[in-house]
Amino acid sequence: MPDFITRFQFFFYPLVVHLSVVYKIPFVIAGLLPLFYIIFARPFQGASGQILIKSMILFVLLVMAVLSWIFLNHSIIYLPPILMMMAILYPFIRSVMPGNTPLITRFYELTEEKKQYSVIKYTRKLTWVWIVFIVLLLINTLYLTFFSSLQTWSLFTNFINYLLLLLLMIVEWSFRGFWFGQWDSPLKFARQLLTVDQKALLGNQNR
Repeated sequence: MPDFITRFQFFFYPLVVHLSVVYKIPFVIAGLLPLFYIIFARPFQGASGQILIKSMILFVLLVMAVLSWIFLNHSIIYLPPILMMMAILYPFIRSVMPGNTPLITRFYELTEEKKQYSVIKYTRKLTWVWIVFIVLLLINTLYLTFFSSLQTWSLFTNFINYLLLLLLMIVEWSFRGFWFGQWDSPLKFARQLLTVDQKALLGNQNR
């Protein structure tokens, strides 16, 4: 249940931010930030020094929330999308470090009973595709933060970026089915994403 709540919050937060921007009350987000710190800390689960990392994230969010309330400076809302992209990117980067199992390879090993070497080899390359894609989205998020209007920034960072991530998943699922001649049900794939053991997936990956 906690994993499900975390996943729900991860997608609920951008919606709250965008509605706040649309209705011109972005200061509301400052009060909500501390409630969502676990979202940003989640990818660090199992990492060495994870308690310190989580504490630092919570401290930074609390300080920024307080300063935002005191000075009525709503620029704090620009930070979470950057943190979210970094939080998504971190486990991918960590998984390709020497001695670790690439994240998508690990996902495949945890969710499929019958393993194929050709698919394992494919998932290793796919992990790098996701890394490059997320880095591009992070660069785009940083660019929009400094060089776009608040409305454009919110539209991309809270919706379009995540739609692009979803699009990559759909395109990759279609390509994999065509390339390997095995078409898994999209419902099965969605179920695997929601039920995979997060601790085993994001924890110590050393072989």
